[in-house]
Amino acid sequence: MILPLTPREIQLVIHWRTRAFWPDEQRVLNKLEVALRQEAQPELSRLQVQILRGWAEETLGGSYGGGEVGNPEEVSVLRKLQEALGEI
Repeated sequence: MILPLTPREIQLVIHWRTRAFWPDEQRVLNKLEVALRQEAQPELSRLQVQILRGWAEETLGGSYGGGEVGNPEEVSVLRKLQEALGEI
C-alpha cells in the first residue's frame, strides 16, 4: 500500500527508529529512505505499516487513544497509519 506521507513526515518517522533491531525494521527504514530521496510516498506492506505503528506507540507514549501527541505532524502521521490499517 502507498502511505501518503510528506517528506517531513518521513523524516520524522525515520527519527523514531535510527537503528533497526530486526531485519524487517531495516527494510522499513530502507523503504522510507528511498522514498525520501526520490521525493515519493513509501510503498509498504500491511506488516510494515504495523511496524511503524509500533514505533509510534513506543516513541509517542502509549496507545493512540490515551497517548499524548506533541505536534501536528505526529498527529498527521498517526492518523495516516490508522487509516492505512483500517482503524478509523
